[in-house]
Amino acid sequence: MRQIDPRMAKLEQRTQGVMALMVLILAVLLIQLWLLTIALEEFMAAHTALALPTFGASAFCFLLNLWMLRYLVTLDKKEDKP
Repeated sequence: MRQIDPRMAKLEQRTQGVMALMVLILAVLLIQLWLLTIALEEFMAAHTALALPTFGASAFCFLLNLWMLRYLVTLDKKEDKP
């Protein structure tokens, strides 16, 4: 029977968590770009009733991505304690 090294298991778990967070960041980024495109199209068509809320939602997605990326960096810098 093969024994699993607890350190390798923890590293694998952390890797899976980081990959899941990166996929979430990518999904929010795509939504943000979609919202920004809508906001710009509506602004150029002089329809500010839809341009301003979509721009606000895009700005929220931007801030959410910044927060997740900051969390990812702090997670990467965090040292493993035995």
